[in-house]
Amino acid sequence: MNRAPCADGHLAYDDLGDGPPVVLLHDGTLDRRVWRRQLAAFDGYRLLNLDARSHGESSTPTTEYRRGDDVTALLDHLGLDSAFLVGQSMGGTSALDVALDHPERVDGLVISGCGTSEQHWRGEFVVGLLERQARCVAERDTEGYVERFLDLWVDGPHRDPHEVDPAIRADCRAMAMHTATRHARPDPVLPGKAADTWDRLPEVSAPLLGILGELDVVDVREMLERITATVPGAELDVVAGAGHMVNMERPDRFNASVRRFLDALTGRT
Repeated sequence: MNRAPCADGHLAYDDLGDGPPVVLLHDGTLDRRVWRRQLAAFDGYRLLNLDARSHGESSTPTTEYRRGDDVTALLDHLGLDSAFLVGQSMGGTSALDVALDHPERVDGLVISGCGTSEQHWRGEFVVGLLERQARCVAERDTEGYVERFLDLWVDGPHRDPHEVDPAIRADCRAMAMHTATRHARPDPVLPGKAADTWDRLPEVSAPLLGILGELDVVDVREMLERITATVPGAELDVVAGAGHMVNMERPDRFNASVRRFLDALTGRT
């Protein structure tokens, strides 16, 4: 593990390989371990696997910050003008924020299972589980909170828990418990967001690939379809049989799609 300084302490990251830099940005509540199935799949690239603030081994924020600050802080620390960004869920929203507010820092971006940072939740399945999570927070029921997280983002609306790879559920449970027990505080500092993200999507100049698990929630599908229909030249890849955690469930398929995108932009095809 390496450390980059930030206003609240440090950002934890792994620095693997050589070549064009690719920053990996993980889901909310989880940490950089979600990418372990990707770390050996991108020879010829430099993978920078980052823990967002208040996740994993990075510091818990105590001052105001914006979603993209972790990315630009890492690039500044490493002396990099720009990089490719690959973000899953919360990480995808952070990547989009950087592309909107700091377009010169983004060579291309892959966003998986997300909307913009001004995301909306309207579907009955999502709203119901978010309400149950909120009750768990009020009751200080960490175990219940994590289980509802798994119901929502690992199992999803189309599968029962026994229909999901138990190793993936176990990995996500361990990461979520680590985040909840290490970073929870009574007065959390939540990240700021880029402004007017939906209206500004046509301003995104970096090449963009969206990846969607076929079994993800309707809200995510609607948001990601809207993004890829609005950003000039963007494309959408739908992965059959996968839920929200598409990079963990279908790593070979996910890796091939990202590799094709990166290789095309770097002239390797």
